[in-house]
Amino acid sequence: MDEGPVERETVVVNSGSRGGGGAIVAVLVVLVLAVLAFLFFGGYLGRTDKSDINVNVDLPQVNLPPIHVDNPAPAQPQQQQPATNQSGK
Repeated sequence: MDEGPVERETVVVNSGSRGGGGAIVAVLVVLVLAVLAFLFFGGYLGRTDKSDINVNVDLPQVNLPPIHVDNPAPAQPQQQQPATNQSGK
């Protein structure tokens, strides 16, 4: 059996390398840590400002007339009659 010429041939090269995914993750972690260190040591994170802030607010004087409310006394509960027999006995 005579086969014709091969137009394309697949060549797989295995060099044992897995690519640069781990390096990309490592660079991102280093960048995030650098930004957090800059913010922390620069005083942007965890800053507790101990300066004395004194704010005086002048409020208007409000004068209201005295109000007197007379509430009626609560109604006395009526005493119930003892239950009687329906036959009247």
